[in-house]
Amino acid sequence: MGPDFQPDVPLGEVLLYGIFNPATIIVAYLLGQRADDKAKILIAGFGGAVAGAALLYIVTLLRIWDAPTLGRAVAGVFIVSLIAGFIYAAIGFAMKGRAGGRK
Repeated sequence: MGPDFQPDVPLGEVLLYGIFNPATIIVAYLLGQRADDKAKILIAGFGGAVAGAALLYIVTLLRIWDAPTLGRAVAGVFIVSLIAGFIYAAIGFAMKGRAGGRK
């Protein structure tokens, strides 16, 4: 059985789930550290957003916590995760240079 559809999804929840999604943070940061060119930060941010949307889908499907339903929230969460993922990937890319990582 899939998630129930909800007529109204609070915008604050969509923003919070997009910005503070642990999968988005971890994947975008790690891919940002592995990027060898600044242009690849965009790809790292996209990968983080996809991972965050997938995690939200799994959590909502299994009803682990009170996540917004996917009927109306997944597009908004993905867009917010994409923007946040770019930022997390840029932080990972910048931290790689400071920590003496490979360039």
